[in-house]
Formats: sequence, C-alpha cells, structure tokens
Amino acid sequence: MSVVRFILIASNAPPLLAGAFAAIYFKKFDGKLFSFKLFLLFNSGIQILQLVLSNLKLHNLFLLHIAVPVEFTLLAYFYYASLEKYIDKKIFFTGMTLFLLFSFVNSTFIQPISTFNSHSLIVEALVLIILSIFTFIVLLDPRSGMHQVPMGKTVALINSGIFINFSTTLLIYYFSNFLIKNADEATVNYIWVYNDLASVAMYIFFIVAIWKHIKQK
Repeated sequence: MSVVRFILIASNAPPLLAGAFAAIYFKKFDGKLFSFKLFLLFNSGIQILQLVLSNLKLHNLFLLHIAVPVEFTLLAYFYYASLEKYIDKKIFFTGMTLFLLFSFVNSTFIQPISTFNSHSLIVEALVLIILSIFTFIVLLDPRSGMHQVPMGKTVALINSGIFINFSTTLLIYYFSNFLIKNADEATVNYIWVYNDLASVAMYIFFIVAIWKHIKQK
C-alpha cells in the first residue's frame, strides 16, 4: 500500500473517533456545545456513508451538498452559543439564512450535486475563518474572562482546529474543480492528502477538547 493511499484511509479514523466520543459522552457535554456534538455525530455519519459508497465505487459528491449547509449551521451555532454576548442575534441568523439560501441555489442551479460544490465550500470557509479570528480576539481579551474558565479553554481548542482546517484548505476549495478536470490522478491524490491532513489536525484538536471537557465534569 502506498503512503498516499494509507493517509487517505487513515484520515477517516479521527472524525469517527470524535463521533464515537460524542455518542458515548453525549450527556456530559455542556449545553453550549450541543450543536458541536451534533456536528461530530453528523460528520461521522457522513464519513461512514462516504466510505461505503467509495468501496462500492459509487458517486458520493452529492454528500458534500448535504454536508456543507448542515456543517456550517452546526458550527456557526456553536460560535453563537459561545459568543452570544458579543454577536448580534438578528445579524447572525440573517447571515446563516443567507448562506443556506446561497448553498441551495448553488446546488440547484450552479454546481449540481454531481459536481464539487466549491462555491459553497469557499463561502463556508471564509465565514468560519472570520468567526474563528473574532473568537481568538475575544478569548485573548482579558475583559471577557473566557481564558480563565474551563469552557473558554474548550472553545479555544475547538476554534483552533476550525481555523487550521479551513484556512489551510481554502485554496484547495477555490481551485478544486479546475484541478479535478485538468490535473492528473497522482496530483489530485496529493491534493486530497493535503486536505485530509488538515482535517486530521482539526479533529485532533476536537478530540483533545472533548477529552479535557469530559475530565472537568
């Protein structure tokens, strides 16, 4: 087995492990992490479906068109729950609704479910990067007091994982359809390895955050 193949297969383990933690310790999560634990469970389910379809050599890009709006909604609400005092409720939910509408229009009329929904992924990444940077600012501000409480440390770990993943893979999303159509198979595989390594890094932060959060209970 090649190194590339091994990485592509092994990268499925962290999201499944995080999903297992979320399922086992479901009741031990703080209320502010409710949407985050749903995100972990949802993504592990999507990961299993992708593996099944891939092994059956069936088309699975349509799963991204389902995963992106759900993933965005759950992660965005995690930020809202964590930073409720600093985010305007009307602006937040208006922005979330606009993204969901954009994602629907994109999947229906612009990038159908048989293609890579790069437009939605790019917008999702940009918004989550902005939210993660804003969260870092709040966490570092002594007046917020978040850096002194256990929940603040949990949010910091989760936020770090989100920032690393989406800031790292933004360019991949931007050039994805061009690369899929024009690059050779080996190049495409290396690009997905890069993407999967960023995802693995994110889930390592998530697993550490979950473990520390549970130990505090």
